Amino acid sequence: MQTAWLRSAAILGALALSACSGDTSRARESAGAPEGGVAPPAAAPQPGAARGSAGPKQASPFRVATYNGGLAMGVLKYVDERAEPLIRALAEQPVDLLCVQEFWLEEHWQQLVSATSSALPHTFRLPPGREDGGCTQQETDPLVACAAKSCAGLTQHALLPCLLQSCSARLTSLSPDCFNCLSANPRQGPDELARACLRTRTNSAAGARPPARAGGAAAVEAYSGASGTALLTSAEILERDALVLPSAIDRRAVLYARISPPSVGELHVFCTHLTASLEGVPHPRDTSWQKDQSAQLDALLDYIDRRTGGRGATALLGDLNTGPAKAPSISARLPAHYDRLLARGFVNPYASQEDAKCTYCFDNPLDGGKGTRGLLIDHVLLRGFEGDAHGAQIMRSNLTIEAGKKKVKSGFSDHYGLLVALSRRDT
Repeated sequence: MQTAWLRSAAILGALALSACSGDTSRARESAGAPEGGVAPPAAAPQPGAARGSAGPKQASPFRVATYNGGLAMGVLKYVDERAEPLIRALAEQPVDLLCVQEFWLEEHWQQLVSATSSALPHTFRLPPGREDGGCTQQETDPLVACAAKSCAGLTQHALLPCLLQSCSARLTSLSPDCFNCLSANPRQGPDELARACLRTRTNSAAGARPPARAGGAAAVEAYSGASGTALLTSAEILERDALVLPSAIDRRAVLYARISPPSVGELHVFCTHLTASLEGVPHPRDTSWQKDQSAQLDALLDYIDRRTGGRGATALLGDLNTGPAKAPSISARLPAHYDRLLARGFVNPYASQEDAKCTYCFDNPLDGGKGTRGLLIDHVLLRGFEGDAHGAQIMRSNLTIEAGKKKVKSGFSDHYGLLVALSRRDT
């Protein structure tokens, strides 16, 4: 069995790279005030514009979007500085349905719900799977002592790497339940976490998981077992469900919602975030990250077919961590996995456009800020939709924040968002 040390290393590496290329050397900078404001995509219909210009038989487009917020507290820098402008800008986007990823903390989720409550009042998110408890004092005391000696004064993104480097022997002895609890709130220091995680406290969320889980034992799960993924929409959710995907690291899930907006009719929506291929990060189960994603794809595609019966208009949204090559500047990421989605009848309207760009781009300040290439791994895929679809990117603006005594340039996230406007053809 792998040690807790390897499990710890894997989850931290995976959270740092959970939606990206797997380049462990890339720089991480962060965000704040928008430069030049946040403009909605030129190709996406603006709220009210389509209604005003449409003919009598043409309904307004239904705009669906996916966005990975990169709010990985304890891993990415300046999450607190980025969160407020990110959420404010996201709430201003002309969107009717939004699938978000990496909204790990409850506070960030609640802020997003509040900011979008008038435009996107219907929401769906799995509750975290864990709360406090899981550690014995024999586990926490040596770790706290080591942290006080080697990592004094460090918090958030600086603390966890220090613990891994300087206190790995102490981490080795932690049980998975203890590690899950200690990683739940990256804002707290070792002393606070140790007190919160002693087993004398109750775990009131032990039964909060949905009954559906696609095989495999429970994994190491940061952020109290949150999946970081959620749906928000202006349309009434007629039916909802979720499947917890097999994962060796943080909790992964696919959310399902059946909606029926008048402009497009019934639509089956699936929102998810698949595990990345993490080069250089040891796998905790002596297998590969590619096999993890392959197993998740198997479970996802089977779940889609079971929920839809293989019929009806279907949208699959999210950071899928796989995508095609597209000249001149988009590199492929696990293209065989992406081809499996196409083989099951999905089409990618945005990737087929001549103006398609990367969504994980190496010139993004949060991804190193250098180079001209990138990956297209955030998708709105469609199957069985009889209509027109056109995509554009959102949340591309740069930000400037004050970090300490210096200003830092960044994107809102290490990803750019993608919006696809759906228009049903007249029959």
